[in-house]
Amino acid sequence: MRIRAVDANNDWMFGAGQQSYKQGIEALKQNVRTRLQSWWSDCFFAPAEGVNWNNYLDIGTKDLLDIDICKVINTTGGVIKITSYDSRISAERKFALSVKISTIYGETNINEEL
Repeated sequence: MRIRAVDANNDWMFGAGQQSYKQGIEALKQNVRTRLQSWWSDCFFAPAEGVNWNNYLDIGTKDLLDIDICKVINTTGGVIKITSYDSRISAERKFALSVKISTIYGETNINEEL
């Protein structure tokens, strides 16, 4: 797997030669992160993809959000299974996620704040 890399602002990288691309497990981790940051129905060619974040803005919806996030991760190409999962919502209403996944390239961790 080889994909165009994104920078800290989630913009595609250009003009850096091979560093403008990610391969293997790093590409897969970027795919998972990108899919989690995508809003459901936001992409015209994949309207059923992404997380429906509007459904989870209310109090007491964390369990449903966890189910939706696990579904997005498990349906990402190259992911075999989730081996551990932890999430929390801070007092500032930031969602933090720590996931260990088994992939076609081996095991990896993803720690993300969405």
